[in-house]
Amino acid sequence: MNQIKAVLHETKRYIDQKLQEYMSIDEPLLKGLQECINYSLFSGGKRIRPIFCFVAGEIFDVRKETLISVACALEMIHTSSLIMDDLPHMDNGRMRRGRPANHLIYGQDVASLASVALLTRAYEVVLNDPELPDDKKRKVVSKFVEVVGINGMVGGQFADLKYMGSSVDYTTLEYIHNHKTASLFVASGEAAAIIGGAPDAEIDAICSFARNLGFAFQISDDLLDATGSETETGKSVNSDKGNFITLLGISKSKELMEKYTQDSMDAARLFDGRNQKLLAIGQMLLGRRS
Repeated sequence: MNQIKAVLHETKRYIDQKLQEYMSIDEPLLKGLQECINYSLFSGGKRIRPIFCFVAGEIFDVRKETLISVACALEMIHTSSLIMDDLPHMDNGRMRRGRPANHLIYGQDVASLASVALLTRAYEVVLNDPELPDDKKRKVVSKFVEVVGINGMVGGQFADLKYMGSSVDYTTLEYIHNHKTASLFVASGEAAAIIGGAPDAEIDAICSFARNLGFAFQISDDLLDATGSETETGKSVNSDKGNFITLLGISKSKELMEKYTQDSMDAARLFDGRNQKLLAIGQMLLGRRS
C-alpha cells in the first residue's frame, strides 16, 4: 500500500504540472480570472478521477502519457462542478478543501466564469490532443458532454435542488448521486477503455466497477458529513439537505456502502491478474477522512 501511495503521489505531481500547462492564460487582462481558476484547481484536490483514469488505462494497456489530456479534462470538469455547486443559488457552500469557497474570495460573477472556463477547456484539451485518434476523441468528448449535461450532472443537480430534503425517497436519492457523483467516476474508466479499444464486456465491467465505487464513495462522503468535523473534511459538515444518512441512518448506510463496495469488487474480477491497483484505489478512497 505504501508503494502504491508513493506512485499516486508522483502521478498527482504529473497531473498538476499538465493542468498548469493546459489552464495557462496568456492575456494580461485575464489575470484575475487565472487567479480565480487556480484558487480552486490547485487547492489540494487528490486528483481521484484522473488517477482512476490512469489505473483503468493500465488495464487496457494505455500509457498515462496517452491519457493525460483526458485525465486533466476530468479534473477540470470536477473542479468546475465544485465551484458551481458552492454558489449561493446552488448549495451555498462556505468552505471547500479547508478554505473559503471560491465565490467568497472572487465573487459570484468571476467564480461562475471560472467554472465555465474550466468546463469548456476540458473539451478543448481533448479535441486538440494530437496523440489521440479523431474517432476516439469524438467518443470521449461525447461521453463527457453526456456526463455534464441534462442526462448527467446538470440533471442530478436540478433534482438535488428541487427534490432533496428530509423526506427524500431512495429512488430520488439514487438518481441524484448516479448523475452527480457516480457518472464522473464511470466516465473516468470508460474514457480509458474507449482509448484502449476495449471490448464491450470489459467496458461494461469497468463502468460497473466505477458506478458502484462512486455510490460507495458518496455514502462515505455522507458519513463524513454526519460524523466528521470541518477540520477533518475541509468543508462544511451537517450541511446536506438530504442524504443516505438522513434517509437510512448511519448503520444502514454503512451496510449499503459495504454492498456497493462488494459489487465494485465483483465487477473487477473480470480483470483478474490486472486489477491489483484497481482494488487498491477503491480501498484508499473508502478509507479516507477528508
